[in-house]
Amino acid sequence: MIYFIKGNKRIQVTTDEKIYFYLIDPVTFEPTLENVMFNYMNCSQMMFGSKVRYCVTYKTNQKSFDIHRRKFVHDFRQNVVKMNLDGSRGLPIESMNAFLVSKIDVIHFYDVDSFKELKECLL
Repeated sequence: MIYFIKGNKRIQVTTDEKIYFYLIDPVTFEPTLENVMFNYMNCSQMMFGSKVRYCVTYKTNQKSFDIHRRKFVHDFRQNVVKMNLDGSRGLPIESMNAFLVSKIDVIHFYDVDSFKELKECLL
């Protein structure tokens, strides 16, 4: 099965064993393999939501379908601060080339490029 949404630059090909994701070049219209995943859901079609946080899978000639949602966000970002920041807020400050993070009664300033702490202010 081939799946494509109008306006999207990706297509997917679903086989019994694997699901192939291709990027379409807008100039030459040639597909480039972007990703491959095993078809562990045993589906014949997989449709993703607009923000790619969930997908609907179904198999041809079956009455039901399954909804899967993303368990983890794999964006390969590193942990910069090792302290617990539950309930904290972050705010970018472009004029200082920095961002600040609140933690209960302390505000920490970090450099955007090196992620090193610049300053700490008590409230």
